[in-house]
Amino acid sequence: MNKLSPANRYSLWHYAALVLMLIVLTLQALPSFFGDHPVVSVSHHSHQALQNWLKTHPETVSEVRYDSQGTVTLITPDISQQQNVQQQLKGALGTDAEITLDYLSAAPTWLSRFGAEPVKLGLDLRGGVQLLLWVDTDQALAHQAEALVQSLNLWLDSKHLPANATVNTKDNTTVQLPMLSASDRSKASAWFTEHYPQWRFNRTTNGWQMTDTEQDAMSHQAVRQNIDILRKRIDALGVAEASVQRQGKDYIRIELPGVHDPKQAKNVIGATASLAFYALDTTSPKRLYDAQHNVVPLARHAILGGEHIIDARTSVDEMRRPQVDIRLDGPGGETMLAFTRRHLGDPMATVYREYQANEQGDLIANERVINVATIQSALSDRFRITGLSSPEEARNLSMLLRAGALTAPIKIVEERAIGPTLGADNIKAGFSALAVGMIGVAIFMVLWYRRFGWVAIVSLGANLMMQVGLLALLPGAVLTLPGIAGLVLTVGMAVDTNVLIFERIRDRLRAGNSLANAIDTGYRAAFSTIFDANITTLISAVCLYAVGSGPLQGFATTLILGLCASMITGIVGTRAIINPIWGRDRRRAVTI
Repeated sequence: MNKLSPANRYSLWHYAALVLMLIVLTLQALPSFFGDHPVVSVSHHSHQALQNWLKTHPETVSEVRYDSQGTVTLITPDISQQQNVQQQLKGALGTDAEITLDYLSAAPTWLSRFGAEPVKLGLDLRGGVQLLLWVDTDQALAHQAEALVQSLNLWLDSKHLPANATVNTKDNTTVQLPMLSASDRSKASAWFTEHYPQWRFNRTTNGWQMTDTEQDAMSHQAVRQNIDILRKRIDALGVAEASVQRQGKDYIRIELPGVHDPKQAKNVIGATASLAFYALDTTSPKRLYDAQHNVVPLARHAILGGEHIIDARTSVDEMRRPQVDIRLDGPGGETMLAFTRRHLGDPMATVYREYQANEQGDLIANERVINVATIQSALSDRFRITGLSSPEEARNLSMLLRAGALTAPIKIVEERAIGPTLGADNIKAGFSALAVGMIGVAIFMVLWYRRFGWVAIVSLGANLMMQVGLLALLPGAVLTLPGIAGLVLTVGMAVDTNVLIFERIRDRLRAGNSLANAIDTGYRAAFSTIFDANITTLISAVCLYAVGSGPLQGFATTLILGLCASMITGIVGTRAIINPIWGRDRRRAVTI
């Protein structure tokens, strides 16, 4: 009679698994509760100016840390002081210093030995910049048409036909051949059918036009490829927890948490830079200016485009002038090798292209010649570009080339900034709501269920630790203000699980069952109801995550994690506490 009922007994491995899981997730959650320190990171070729500044401003910095890479980290007391330090250092150190704002976890260093990191915060909590970009998909269609015309003219020339294919400038999706006979046009139609079946002859425009289906597919692909390239650029900037998502048909939304000086980010994200290599041709109408404002006549078509560049690194030449070392892919290397072998001693120009908005807001291509070099030997997949004006231009160009040229030019149409102070206020308000909610629920549970209420409070604390720990472990998960709302909601849902179980136990006690039997039957009776309710909510949360974006996904993520945690703590966790304490109680006249 004094032994635990088999129904109210967990084996030793059950307890071991629960304790191990709780320890691991608690260790992962703890760094998030310690908060972080605002810091200013400084990379400078000479630390003497920085040391002089620190001596004259000792009160502005709490701690100074040095690393093996030569970077100095200045820990500041608060966010406002962080921004003041950044502004002062810009004036004291000059333009050569790289000064960035960051945050350093305030958790004890021993937690990092277990791989524990704080939960990543989103834009609304960390502060930062949100950009809305418009993708000019018409330019992507125009580039496709230009590439087709280049291939078509080469084919026409090989067949000894007039190579005069042009793109209709009115719609950029129609290719015209004005000087072909009927038989030659039939040959051209066969070429289109074989190589470009998505282009059809249109009698109205008297040319071959891209089908509407293909235009939609090309536009969709251009936006998707731009998203991938923008993600690479943001990774190169070192912005953590950034979000790049499609919005509507031709727009991309970018969130940059922790970025409070967005100038560099905007310059790199909004840039549509690419390189192309041209032979010089004095008979060609294509003419551009170089850095000295000299006119450079270029061949009609490029030897090689920037899409073949797979790596670009900055360095300096023998005169300490900035340069960019280029590495091409296989086809690009073969093309460059074949061309330079045939044109030893001839000049070759490197052309830099970027798109900029004019006064009317339209994107206009701006091209200039970076350098003109004489081909002294056959080039393969590795060579260098010189003629850059500054080290900063070389760094930005190499970063853009590594990430890839955008498929279609983009324009920043909206910029929203959330200050770090507002983000800190959001954190404070959100977690205050969470604390008030938990305290209110805890008071209710203790007053209504007395002894079992204390079990529910322990379960509630474990539930919160599990949610934060899972959020810290989940790759790519970011806590936002709607995510905190999800945490608050799941606190109530977790207690609802305990309420259902405890009410079933009370019903069995009123029916005359012993406490041990009431515990067993109460948990069994409540399980199906709890499971059904959580599964239906879980399905809704998964759908919300799948179709939503940004804040909706943040809310859905914490809701999903909260549902999983409440099932574990509310059913398994509470019973693991109740079984050894009340699981053997055979009394009938018992109230809870």
